[in-house]
Amino acid sequence: MSNERKIQIRAVVFDYGNVISLSQLQPNIEGMAAICKLPMPRFQEHYWRFRPAYDRGDLTANSYWAAVLREEGRELTKEEVSKLVELDSESWGRPNPAVLQWVEQLRQAGIQLAVLSNMPLEISRYLEANRPWLALYQHLMFSCDLRLVKPDPAIYHACLKTLNMAPQEVLFLDDRMDNVQASANLGIHSFLFETLERTLALVEERFELPVPAMVKET
Repeated sequence: MSNERKIQIRAVVFDYGNVISLSQLQPNIEGMAAICKLPMPRFQEHYWRFRPAYDRGDLTANSYWAAVLREEGRELTKEEVSKLVELDSESWGRPNPAVLQWVEQLRQAGIQLAVLSNMPLEISRYLEANRPWLALYQHLMFSCDLRLVKPDPAIYHACLKTLNMAPQEVLFLDDRMDNVQASANLGIHSFLFETLERTLALVEERFELPVPAMVKET
């Protein structure tokens, strides 16, 4: 957009998993599979099958993990569920330092910052209590609190209401195309987050937002 005026953005909304955070820790996934006594492919299938209901708050930790193992005909002890919640929470706890560096730059520039994530209650509370860098964001919007999950359009309306902004004033970043498309359908500027470098290059091209100097030089 070198010959056009760049778009003014007042808020940037980040998905959490695989955007702010790095990918799940494999030892944690293996640990959860071992507690469930499931081979990895079957564990992953069941883990994600019931995740939307858990993220939305329709299931508690106990009922979620019971659902994961329902077809196996076995029940978990209280201690096993507690350990699963611990491993699950820790598996999502690693931030991408380069993303946080950019977030700090955006904050210093006066841009409103928000997290909009599909996330169950236990993990969201764990992160809020143990990851102080989440304080960089003025708004933390988790599906378990909103009782909505992406890509339901209602969750994006709730986000805009919280921000008190029009769709065209907001940039949304997510690693899932269905979530990005649902957001874009409402007029929100929306990018698929594949790598930070690719995302920053697109942002630099289209929007009046600060990006790290290294991107401008490439």
